[in-house]
Amino acid sequence: MSRTDVLILGGGIIGCALAEELGRHGQRVAVLERGRIGAEASSAAAGILVSQTDVSHPGPLFDLCQAARRMYPRWIEHLERRTVMSVGYHVDGVLYLAMRGQDESSMKRQAKWQTRQGLRVDRWSPKEVRQHEPSVDGNIRCGFYFPTEAQVDNAVLMQALTTACRKAGVVLHETTSVRRVLVKDGTARGVDTDQGTFEAPVIVNCLGSWGALDKTFPTPVPVQPARGQMLVFLGPKRLFRHAIMSSEGAYVVQRRDGRLLLGSTVEFVGFTKALTVDGMHTILSRVRHMSSAVTACTFVESWSGLRPHTEDLLPILGSTTVDGLYVATGHFRHGILLAPITAHLMAELILRGRASIDLTPFSPQRFR
Repeated sequence: MSRTDVLILGGGIIGCALAEELGRHGQRVAVLERGRIGAEASSAAAGILVSQTDVSHPGPLFDLCQAARRMYPRWIEHLERRTVMSVGYHVDGVLYLAMRGQDESSMKRQAKWQTRQGLRVDRWSPKEVRQHEPSVDGNIRCGFYFPTEAQVDNAVLMQALTTACRKAGVVLHETTSVRRVLVKDGTARGVDTDQGTFEAPVIVNCLGSWGALDKTFPTPVPVQPARGQMLVFLGPKRLFRHAIMSSEGAYVVQRRDGRLLLGSTVEFVGFTKALTVDGMHTILSRVRHMSSAVTACTFVESWSGLRPHTEDLLPILGSTTVDGLYVATGHFRHGILLAPITAHLMAELILRGRASIDLTPFSPQRFR
């Protein structure tokens, strides 16, 4: 077997973004994926890139999201140029609908501190909401419009990223399940898998919801899967002009071809990816509270995904107490947005020993 400099455990968007980044910097990288590349949460998401809308208070996560938002256009340009693929990146803004008085008050506070940081948030009356989004006809208090938020077709993005990985010389091993990390004298040596042993001096855990490795990982990685169910319908093009989110936890994202992605649930049911009547009913009823226009749309498909959730809602990024062993997981609902900044910072940490942004708040060692 040819020599490998870095082993990436997990072939989702975080693992592949990091692998591609390291590959472009001359590292010999292999990705080990238990199933198919990008087939889990990375393809199951809706692709809303929210750096402001659902970050309720200032802090390290908000700062990381802003850094990701600034980086995204260049990253997309690089991938599209490298692969000659269009990944559906559009800065259309996100409209957040406050359904109750307390939701309006909470979002007003959020808009206030974000505005102080130089970011734009527009408050729309119900009349203004309907002027901008005629299909929104539910009983709402008001709307908050975040014009710099964006969306991307995350499934196509994963295809482009897979192609870019191969062009960067990354070796992708699918249907390869990691059993345990091999450590000797406090140093990572490789991993044992159902396809044999892989050796490398640097190993990065990008396993998402599976990051704990059945509690065999050498350092605590307390992530748990949060199931999100999704429904897809087909409606008239531009039925909705922006991605729309509500304070009830529902959202609608319309692709340019007319597909409507409706989501989503947050369920802690272990690794069960089943769709349920209760979950689908919850999504439909909450979306229906926003708009009656969806009732005439045609059902296309449905799926569910498992997002890696941490108790403090912060991703886990950084080095561990084992030399050569790193973690990059726990991104929950921000994985698509945070992929390029995570790849950049983790590559800096691995190659230079230090990241350009302080990763202390996200350190794996905060759980010790």
